[in-house]
Amino acid sequence: MEKIEKPISLDEKAYRNIKDAILKCRLAPGEFLAEVRLAEELGVSKTPIRTALARLTQEGFLEDILYKGHYVARITAEDIIDIYGLRKILECHLVRETTLRFNQSELAAIESIIDLATEAIEKNDIERYILLNREFHHTFDRKYGNSRISDVLSNLDEHVQRIIFYALESEYHDLLTRQRYDHRMILSAIIEKDVETAVMRMDRHISEFCDDLAARLSHSDMAT
Repeated sequence: MEKIEKPISLDEKAYRNIKDAILKCRLAPGEFLAEVRLAEELGVSKTPIRTALARLTQEGFLEDILYKGHYVARITAEDIIDIYGLRKILECHLVRETTLRFNQSELAAIESIIDLATEAIEKNDIERYILLNREFHHTFDRKYGNSRISDVLSNLDEHVQRIIFYALESEYHDLLTRQRYDHRMILSAIIEKDVETAVMRMDRHISEFCDDLAARLSHSDMAT
């Protein structure tokens, strides 16, 4: 017998739909979200919409401005620096602790992820690239086995996803191309069991991406 799947509530459906639109920047940073319009588009009452907006505000994806309503949170250079700063602390630690733990089949699997990510970029399949990029980085926290770190990284993933989609709107494709090169260099150090080089390359990978993206965003903001 098959298990009976639990039905998804209207609150959850509204939440997932709005969140997906925010993460993929179909709802752009700074955009006002009218409850009535969202309710009409999703075919629900305003109650599930309000519940979803409150949840997304708590997660940092929306701003609830007094007397004005909900707006999609803007992406600022400071946000990028904060998010990637935390990622760097966690992921460099994970690389240091796991570099010597991988066996040959696991290393081959990581290389396959990098190859597939390269294909995704060449095909301009951004959603698939983001999934594969996430898979590469989560290789280390899965190997480490600390569920609390995994939970923190999963939350950061969603903010990073929105940043990447926003970056692509601004034609930052070269940043993603450089990412796949960095991943290969990190893997190369891991294959050689060179812990310090692997950590250094992960640190540089995250730092340079963060600095470049934040600098371009700041320049773009000043230009407008």
